[in-house]
Amino acid sequence: MFKSDGINYDNVKPKSNLLSSKKINFHDKKDLIKNVKREKSIRFSKKSNLIFFLLCISFSLFISFNILKVTYKKEINPSAVHAKITINRGKILDRNNEIIATSIDTNDLYVDIKKSLDKEKLKNFLSEIFEDKESAFFERIFNKEQYSLVKKDISPTELNKLKSVGDPAIKLHESKKRVYPQHNIFSNLIGLKTNELMSKIEKNMNKELVEGKNLKLTVDLRIQNIVREELYKSLIEYRAKAALAVVMNVKSGEIFSMVSLPDFNPNYPKSILPKTENNLNTEARYEMGSTLKIFNAAMVYESESEIQFNEFDISDGYQITNEKHILDDHIDKKILNFDDVFVKSSNIGSVKILESFGPNKQKLFFKKVGLTENLNITGLKVVSNKLPINWESHSKFISYGYGLSLSPISLITAFSSLVNGGFKIQPSLIKNRINKKEVKVFSSKTSKRINELIHKIVMDGTGKKAQVKGLLIGGKTGTSKKVEKGNYSEEKKITSFIGVFPANSPEFLTFVLFDEPQKNVANSKETTGGNTAAPTFSKIVKKISPIITKDNYSRN
Repeated sequence: MFKSDGINYDNVKPKSNLLSSKKINFHDKKDLIKNVKREKSIRFSKKSNLIFFLLCISFSLFISFNILKVTYKKEINPSAVHAKITINRGKILDRNNEIIATSIDTNDLYVDIKKSLDKEKLKNFLSEIFEDKESAFFERIFNKEQYSLVKKDISPTELNKLKSVGDPAIKLHESKKRVYPQHNIFSNLIGLKTNELMSKIEKNMNKELVEGKNLKLTVDLRIQNIVREELYKSLIEYRAKAALAVVMNVKSGEIFSMVSLPDFNPNYPKSILPKTENNLNTEARYEMGSTLKIFNAAMVYESESEIQFNEFDISDGYQITNEKHILDDHIDKKILNFDDVFVKSSNIGSVKILESFGPNKQKLFFKKVGLTENLNITGLKVVSNKLPINWESHSKFISYGYGLSLSPISLITAFSSLVNGGFKIQPSLIKNRINKKEVKVFSSKTSKRINELIHKIVMDGTGKKAQVKGLLIGGKTGTSKKVEKGNYSEEKKITSFIGVFPANSPEFLTFVLFDEPQKNVANSKETTGGNTAAPTFSKIVKKISPIITKDNYSRN
């Protein structure tokens, strides 16, 4: 300590060297200054933690609120949601964009009985408007006093009458109706679509249609109308049970027309009669008779067999089984050359040609042309061909058109390969689903000789009535007896004609078939393919050929 005049300075002792003095720290017992600083730090930390806690709570509440909002969102009118997300069903169009099927806006009538101003008056009024409804129907819904459907798809006339009623019980719901502007013309091909059922293309292509995609077909409204009109006239004239016809491009496989009679009007589903909804071209099978004989010729040409230079004696008939002896009573000649077998349609000659090949080669040949395979066509259901269990025992019958049952579209497809240069085709109905892959199954030479032979059949043989002035026609007639109670009937027959034009280089094929025709154009006792299907073919081709050859369908 510093001393001066005997006085002591407590607590502070100055150093003699002032320059070396240090900072002086003042303390008290309770460290008051230090405690004050500590408290300030604590208060700041508490405030920071509180703010952070409040931010976390706020964020958590915000998240929870939005979750609850989504979970317990206020109910929205289902019809309003439906109106926003509904996609109109796609249209079905022909190759030239003519409408075959489309959907239109319509109204369904409901009644909310409890809101009616005068129930008895409303009931009587509705009974007058909807005369097709039985009185018991209105008694029932008015007694229940519930929200009830009266009628779907009300007409404009009915709508106008309802608007004049002025009763709040009347409720109109916007709806859609599928309509078919061409009525019966495409019915067995397109089918129909209602709230209760779907069929044919409407059913098989439903996935694309419900997505709002338009479906463009290969068919042509003009050709379809002509084919149906001529086929219907012949159906009535021949008093046939049923009839069918197809027009197809033998090179591309495009189907231009497919008609099956009887048919129906898809705009009136309740009026559809049993069996009228069947598409006989794809859903029925027939023993095709003499149209199959031409495959014997193709087998000979393709193998370059010497049998094409042989002659065939048909004078004594042919004992095909112990019980079955066949004759060619319709042929005057006793000795036939190879071409005569087909021009005059000889059953005996066909069997003798088959004998030189045997059943195994015949079966392999039929497999080659696709007659033993299941045919698939986009948009259509195709029945499989019915083949014999024992091919060997049936092969002679098959040689002249019996022993196996084929769908018409299957026969047409195989026949196309014989005349189009030897290429296997895939029939198509949807415009953008055409199979352009070429698979060669026969030589061009075989195809050329087949075309020469079938032209000769039309010019000099059983197909004379298929001729069309100004066109080279080639084709083959077919007549087969129907099975009735396990035996072949002498009265009930299937008659057909399959033909192509122009015969020197075929582009188009037309097939016509009648089920149980009772009359024919020749007024003869025998109804055959030559005097029923062949003349109908001629009438059809005469009218459609100018359309096809002029347009040539090169446009999309």
